[in-house]
Parts: sequence; structure tokens; C-alpha cells
Amino acid sequence: MNSTLEYLIKKTKVITRYSTIRILMVLLLGMFIGNILFSDEQTSAHGEHENHTQASNWTCSMHPQVKLDEPGQCPICFMDLIPLDHAMGSDRSDQHTISAASAKLARIVTTEVREGSAHSAVQLSGKITYDETRVKTISAWFPGRLERLFVDYTGVHVNAGDHLYEIYSPELYSAQEELLLAHRRSPGSSTFNAVKEKTKLLGLSESQVEMILRTNKAQSTIQINSPIAGIVTHKSAIEGKYVRTGEQIYVIADLNKVWLVLEAYEKDLPWLSYGQEIEFTVAGLPGETFSAQISYIDPLVNTKTRSVTVRAVLNNPQGRLKPGMLTEATISVILNAHGQVVSPDLTGKWICPMHPEVIEDRSITCSLCGMDLVPYQNPAIGETVASDALLIPSSAVLKTGKRTLVYVELNRDDKHTYELREIVVGPRVGEDYLVLSGLSLGEKVVTQGNFKIDSAMQIAGKQSMMSASESELLQDISTGFKASLSKIYQEYLSLQSSLSADDVEASREGFLKLTEQIAQVPETPESWKSLSTGFQAKMAHDLKTQSIGELRTSFEYASSLILTLQKTYGHTEEQMLYEVYCPMAFDNKGAAWLQTDRQVRNPYFGASMLSCGEIKQSYSPQGVHDD
Repeated sequence: MNSTLEYLIKKTKVITRYSTIRILMVLLLGMFIGNILFSDEQTSAHGEHENHTQASNWTCSMHPQVKLDEPGQCPICFMDLIPLDHAMGSDRSDQHTISAASAKLARIVTTEVREGSAHSAVQLSGKITYDETRVKTISAWFPGRLERLFVDYTGVHVNAGDHLYEIYSPELYSAQEELLLAHRRSPGSSTFNAVKEKTKLLGLSESQVEMILRTNKAQSTIQINSPIAGIVTHKSAIEGKYVRTGEQIYVIADLNKVWLVLEAYEKDLPWLSYGQEIEFTVAGLPGETFSAQISYIDPLVNTKTRSVTVRAVLNNPQGRLKPGMLTEATISVILNAHGQVVSPDLTGKWICPMHPEVIEDRSITCSLCGMDLVPYQNPAIGETVASDALLIPSSAVLKTGKRTLVYVELNRDDKHTYELREIVVGPRVGEDYLVLSGLSLGEKVVTQGNFKIDSAMQIAGKQSMMSASESELLQDISTGFKASLSKIYQEYLSLQSSLSADDVEASREGFLKLTEQIAQVPETPESWKSLSTGFQAKMAHDLKTQSIGELRTSFEYASSLILTLQKTYGHTEEQMLYEVYCPMAFDNKGAAWLQTDRQVRNPYFGASMLSCGEIKQSYSPQGVHDD
């Protein structure tokens, strides 16, 4: 018996890595096999009991690689073995069959593939800002001295025609004298009219010119009025200051219309289209939701932020939306059956080439600039009418990294056959996935219990979520190697923390420890040797002399190794790891790293840009999660 036990321990020393697939399958395997194969104890079904007594193999629910010809205990974990039933099943390697009663006991739930409208949403952040077309600069039309300021602080609301300041100007006084002289000599002549127009070009209004002619006296100071209504947002004027021609005195913004400016990353661009509805909120007006339409998408990507500006024009007659307010916006997206964005239907509409927010039902001139409107042409690839798409619940989808799989239920008599099928899915829309191929309307996919079925498929030696190449790779991992990987992750994460804190000495020490751990990995599989050899050669120089910038360059190389490590072997830590990407690192080349929480702590910039980065992927000891 001892020799048999030693043999089994030796054969089962190589254990499957702690990945999503293995952990979930292992944890649920006992429930699945027990519920299915021992259902006689719960239902007193004599036929099921006979099947169990005729079972030719016994296995462990925690270690399915253990298979014995008689009942007993698992030689690894000492759990009671359970029977491996060959009476049920299917000859096909991609199918597994169980009775209807067993399916019920295993709590397997299916959902039909349905047709429906695929709705999604894009979350963007931004702010309220001035409408640039409604901002005016009040500057000096001629040189002079500011004698009096009627508007002497910013934030004042002025109406069109309100007085702003008085100015004394020898040049303007001379122009008035010239105007009066021309009027005395020949009022109404072409010479007089030319002099009058010249005077008006200095900034005087028609009423001011008429007053000068009526009083027949040149004024030493002239009052300048506001050409528009709005808020004074900037004041350069100081009483008594001498200003030159063209020098800025005030800036006035009309807030009856403002802009909503949002920042969209490159990955969001396929979801955005002209005319889409936006709903947004501002912290300063709690409980209220505002709406707008996309009127502009910047054709250029900001090379520093890797983002694109999305804009909407907002009516703001009461001035409640104030420039500078931060906003959180949601853009509703409708997808067609091919996963393309459905553009708003603007067929037959006319828009202004200069001001695309102006949309009319007929060909007229733009109310803002006077240009002729042009027929709207849809630049999007998608349709303008939504078509129903095939949808399945997200809980039915099993992603292995390279493949997307589902279990499809095929009912045959009183048995349930579950077929493992590879499909192609489009974007995730809410709680569903859009199906592009591999399924038909009305087919039933397993939405609860799919990991139980997959466990049974593995025990039976059939196809499962684990491809052959993945299984072979995992068999190459020893227990000692796994333990070494844990230490490598710990040193790497400590190094990431010290670099994000700008701690040079701790970072140097961290690199030395990481390099030592990598060099000490025992029983290394061939797939690891090429990774570790390259890293050790890269780190062979004296790390103690490196600056913080050089350390960060070395950390990028270390991160590429650790990310490859994660994606190849996973990790055995009990915490989530997050892959973060900063597009601005190393002169906008971009770089990624792993860290232990969702709050971005950038090791390439430290305190100068600590929060620069975006979580791209999350990893648990059980595998990869969509972020």
C-alpha cells in the first residue's frame, strides 16, 4: 500500500496552476459530481444507485487527475473518492450527456439565444466651458489714456450698449476736429462722408458722431460702449493707464450658450458619432440631468493625453451652467447586428459647414455666420436604422484568452446533452454579449453550471475550456517553480511601489532583490528559461549607480517580463493584480506595469504624474477578468 501511495503522490506532484479555469472547476467539481452521481441519496432513485455501483473508476473532486479502480481516499488531499460514471455521456469529444434529473440536481440553467436591440453606453468626463464663438475682446481702437472705468472688476454682467470706459486721445481729438472742418466746408459731400467714415473706424458709434456734429465741438474724452451682452471674464484696464492701439482692455463672454467639452480616449472613438444623445450631470446642480447632442468630434488626437475632444453646444439662458464646472456624461450607443454603431437618422437635414450644431429641415443660411447650409452626409459606416442583434447573457460566455466558448444544450429524449462550441462575439452591451457567429436564434446556452459541465468534460478526457497546448504548458510547472513565482511577484510589486514613491534607494535595493529571486528559480520549465536569461543579462550591470530615470527604464523591461509571466503562468497571490498602461511614459511611447489596487500609482513618473494611466486588464488567482 505504501508503494502505491508513493507512486500516486509522485504522479500527481505536478498540479494544475491556480487559474480561473482550474480553481472554479475544482471548487465546483465536487458539487457537480456529487449531485449528479449520488443523487440516489437525495432522491432515493434506485436506478441511479445501480449506475454508481457499476462505476469502473473513482476520482477525486479536488484532483480530477486521480483515477482508481476502487473506492477510497485521495492520496493527495485524503477526500473520499467519487465514482466516475461511464454509463452517461456521449461518444463525441465535444459533448457531455446527463439525465434530466441529474441536470436539475446540478442546478444547470439555460437561456435561449434571443434577438433584441443592442444598447450600450460610453462614460466620459469633461467640463463646461465658454462658447468660443461668443467671446469678444474689447481692445483700444486708438492710443490714449483711460480716464474712467465704469466696469472695474471681473464678473460684471453688461448689456449691449452699456458704457465700459472713457478714454482721452489726442489722435481721436484731431479726428473730431477734421470731421467738424469737413462738415463746415461741405456737409454731405464725398469728402465729408469719407472723413465721417474714418472717424467711425476709430470706434465711435453713429450716435456719437451725430452728437459731435450737433454740438459742433470736439470732445476731449470719448465713452466706449459694449458691443455685446455678457459677463466680463477678464480686465486688463487700470484707470490712468496709457494704452496702445490694439491693446486688450476687457474680455466679454456671452453665456447664453456654452460648450460641453468631453475627453474621449482612442478606444472610445468607434462608439461615437455626430448627433448622438448625451446625458450629463454636474456636481453643482445635484439631482439634475441635462441633455445635448454631439456637434463636433475633433479630427486630431492629442499626442500628450491620447484623447480626442468631443463637443456639444448647450442653451444656457439662465446662466446655471457655469464655465469650469466638471461633468460626468453618458453617451447612449445603439449597435446593429454586425456590432456597428447606429448613427442618428439625419436624412433630409441641412447643416452649416462652419457651425455643425445648426441643423435645419430645409436649405437656408446659417443663423450664426450666414453661410449656405449643405445636405447632411453620414460619415459613419453603420446604419441609421437599428436592426435586431443576436444576444446571450454574459454569464454564458467562457473566455480562455484565445477562444470564446459556450455550452449549448441539445435535448434528446429524457437526457440533456451539452455541446462545447466556439463562437465569435462582438462588444458587451450591458449584461449581454452581441453574437456575431456560432449560434442561432432559439438555441439554448448554459448560463449557470457551465463550469460544472466543463469539470466533467475534463474528467472524461474530452474537450474543455483548456486547450491541449494550455494543458501541456501547465504540466510543465512544478510546485517549487510556483513558490518561486510568488516571491518574484512580491519583489516586483514592492519595486513598483518604491518607484511610484520616488524612493531611489529602495528602488535600487528592490531591483537587486528581484534579480536575485529570478536567478534562484528552481526546476525551471523550458518556457521560462528564455525569459529569465534575457532579464538577467539585461540587469547584469551595477544597479547601485543608476539614477531614478535609469531605474524606471529598467523597470519597463522588468514589467514586460512580469506581464509575460502573468499571461503565461498566472499568479498564486490571493489578491487581484491590475495591468495599467500610461500612454505618456517615455516621450509618449507608452508603458505598462502591474500593481495591487485600482488606484493608479505610476512608477514611471512618480509624484509628478502619479495618477497618469488606465487599467487595461485585471488578473485574479483564478485568471483574467474583463475590466
